[in-house]
Formats: sequence, structure tokens, C-alpha cells
Amino acid sequence: MSDEGRLSRPVRVCVLTSVHPPFDTRIFHREAKAARDFGCEVTLLAPGAPRGRKEGIRFRSLPGGGGRWARPLRWPVLFRKALRTRADIYHFHDPELLPWGLLLKWVTGAAVVYDSHEYLRENLSTKHWIHPRLRGPLAWFADRVEKWISGRLDAVVAVTEDMAQRFEPYQPRVITLRNLPPAQEIPEPVGGRERVVMYAGLMNRDRGLNLLRETARRVRKRHPDVRFEIYGPVEWHGIDDATRALSAEEWAELGVEFKGNIPYQDVGPTMARGMVGWLPRSPHEPNNLLAWPNKLVEYMASGLAIVASDLPTQADVVEETNSGVVVEADSAATHADALSQLFADESRWMRYSANGKKAARTRYTWEAEALKLRTVYGELGRATP
Repeated sequence: MSDEGRLSRPVRVCVLTSVHPPFDTRIFHREAKAARDFGCEVTLLAPGAPRGRKEGIRFRSLPGGGGRWARPLRWPVLFRKALRTRADIYHFHDPELLPWGLLLKWVTGAAVVYDSHEYLRENLSTKHWIHPRLRGPLAWFADRVEKWISGRLDAVVAVTEDMAQRFEPYQPRVITLRNLPPAQEIPEPVGGRERVVMYAGLMNRDRGLNLLRETARRVRKRHPDVRFEIYGPVEWHGIDDATRALSAEEWAELGVEFKGNIPYQDVGPTMARGMVGWLPRSPHEPNNLLAWPNKLVEYMASGLAIVASDLPTQADVVEETNSGVVVEADSAATHADALSQLFADESRWMRYSANGKKAARTRYTWEAEALKLRTVYGELGRATP
């Protein structure tokens, strides 16, 4: 970033998460790096963080492992380490840290920012690990706590405009930072693109895992050379026993490969090897209906034509940019038809690919979003002693 983009004076920023990994895309690669480029001195506290500095950002580790029930054991450690940073701004990323964020403000007098990644009320109302009778009351209570505490902090960062509007009656300083990739030029792969359907991110029942087997079977029947590559963790909860019992060899016969996680810097080039980016999210998960589909723009930036479920936000982007096809969400048949048609019609695929790349590099860029964060940090940094 040029000198014009830097803050007028150095600001110490402490970024906190008790849930996300240290190199989380939004937390590290987007926001922490942007703060570094503004001239801030950034410390990031996260479970399993490395020692020392990486890419100009100082890390402090929290205890990892133990599942969700071990998280409360991290909170006092996080609070103690956060105090030691003597930051001007504390920026935390998990709703479970709301009480600790408020305590940090009371104890230190520093500015505290809450980064709201997901719709907390809707998210809790569908969690399978919460007893059904408790989901409604717990979601209601958490929603009230989130709004009450956020109103006593210094700023809220939301992911969508709709989410921001929920906080505006309680907090005067609210900004929307959409999860967008940088406006990078991803080169075409050497040797051309492969006939692959790409999926990146968590894969589970609410993100299309229940459709994967039948969709792949139908596509392979029409195009035996097409493959599905799934990058990211897989959650099998709620999937039928027959699908869960499939071996790696049986999935391979359907053309499906579960690739696991890959480094952040490899995501764009890896996606660019394929032809289609798939977003088979379910409308039965409320968060899917409301959340900004960050993977969609990453697909577009990589030159993938899109096949997406007809959920409001992602459908609007696909249709406005003419970058792909929107289909009935819960139907493996319609997903398979749309995918098959793109592999059969190269001119149509090329049109969607070109339109998506253009939109991702002009309309939907992280660089424009980051300027909003710079403004907030500048205001809060001047306010701190």
C-alpha cells in the first residue's frame, strides 16, 4: 500500500479469535494484512498459532484441541495475553468472546471492535449439537446479548448490508466488509483447463453433501471424463448411511475426490485448473440464505463458470454478472443438468468464465473493502490515549 494509504500515526492492533485457525482467510489474509499495510503493529491471538512473526504480523498462540467444549479453557488465556499486548484497538472475531471484549474495554480503556461473521440467531437455531428444545430460547438469548454488548463497544464489522442493519439501532459505528478476494490476475493454467467441477470450503449437508453422490452419478453418465474435486473439511452429520459408507474407490468411480485443505496461496491457481465452480447450498440453513457467498467471487476470479443454488444473495450476484447458472437448490437433477450443459457447450462456458473474471476484478475486490477498515482504525486510533 502507498504512503497515502497509511494511517497518520502507528496504531497497535490486537486481533483475537478462540475458534478460527491462525491463517483464516478473513482474519489473517484479509483484515490483519490490511491493518499491517495501513502501518499498524498487528498481533494475532489464535489457537495453534506459530511463534514469532509471519508476513509482518506477530502471533501469540492459544491452547488448541479438545473440541468446542474445551474453548472456555482458552478464554482466560486469551484475555491475559491480550492485556499484555497493550493494544490501542482490540478486534475480536467470535460471538463467544463478546463478554471478554466488553471486559477488555472496561479494564484497558482501549477501543474494541466486534467482527460478526455469521448470523448468530439463525446459526444457533439449527445447530445439531444443541437440544432441539433449547435452540429457540438459546438463540433468542444470544441475540439479545450480542446486540446489548455490541452497543457498548466501539465498532461492529459485519459481512453483509443486512447484517449491518441489524446492529445499527444499537451501535452507531457499523461497517460492512464483504469477504472478497484481492483483484489479482490468476493466469490460465499451463496446458489448459481440465473438465473438473470445483468446490472449496466446508462441505456438509447444508452445503450440498447430500446432493453430491446423485449429482456426480448423473453428470458422469453424460460426461464420463468429468471429475468433482472437493477442497476443504467434510462433515458427515445428517448424511444417509449408504452415502457415508461409500469407500474412496466407490467415490472415485463417481469421479469424486476429497482433496482436503490446501494452503491459501494455492486456492486461486488450483481453482483455475477446473471449468465450473459449484455452490449447491441448501435453503434450509438460514445462514445460507443471508450470508455473503465469498467462495462465489473466488470462483469467478479463477475463471470458473458458476452453477449455484437459487439462494437470494448468491443468485443475485450470478445473474447480475451473467457468470453462470442458478438452479433449484435441493434438486440433484437440476444441478446435474446445469453442470452437464456447461461441459457440452464450450462457447457458453467461455462467456460465463469471462464475465465472472471481469466482475471479480472490477466490481468485487477486497482493496475497496479494506478502505472502510482503514477509516475505522484511523478514527479509533485517534480516540485512544
